[in-house]
Amino acid sequence: MTVSAEHWTYEKYRQLPDDGNRYEVLEGRLCVTPAPSSYHQLVSRRIQFLFYELERAGQGQIYDAPIDLLIPDADPAQPDLVYVTSDQEQFITKRGIEGVPELVVEILSPSTAKRDRVDKLHIYRKAGVRRYLLVDIEARTLEALLLDGENYVVEASLGPDDEFEFTDYGVLIKMEEIFKGLPKQNLPSTEL
Repeated sequence: MTVSAEHWTYEKYRQLPDDGNRYEVLEGRLCVTPAPSSYHQLVSRRIQFLFYELERAGQGQIYDAPIDLLIPDADPAQPDLVYVTSDQEQFITKRGIEGVPELVVEILSPSTAKRDRVDKLHIYRKAGVRRYLLVDIEARTLEALLLDGENYVVEASLGPDDEFEFTDYGVLIKMEEIFKGLPKQNLPSTEL
């Protein structure tokens, strides 16, 4: 991951090349991350499919990266997954999602873990993102954070064999299914 010290705006961001990297602007800093690994994409897709059932039922929409999320102090962020409820669909524009979504999912990698756990957590909390999920492929964990007032509280901390239902969505996370088929050891630590 590379971070630029120069102050970046959305207009400057839009001029970047389409070169396979993922770019995002967090608090005026340009962050560059290489394309995600196959393991990252598989886990992301499996979580996306769980929320896609809500989309099919008309309860909201789920988006996967790359998607520009334009919220205060992140102009734009590039979350792995973004879920907007049917009440938030006015946030969806041609540019991306312009507003504070219901849920954001970030899948950690060695190159993005600090940014996801510290920088983005702070930005999403401050903006009012209601639920933030952090998925660690190497550890096979999922941490669900729920906004309570001005801070996130741990709603669920799941290990490799755990299950948890988001009752307000009717979405059941079965960790064994999320990580099915991935190697249990020696995941490349340099991949996303």
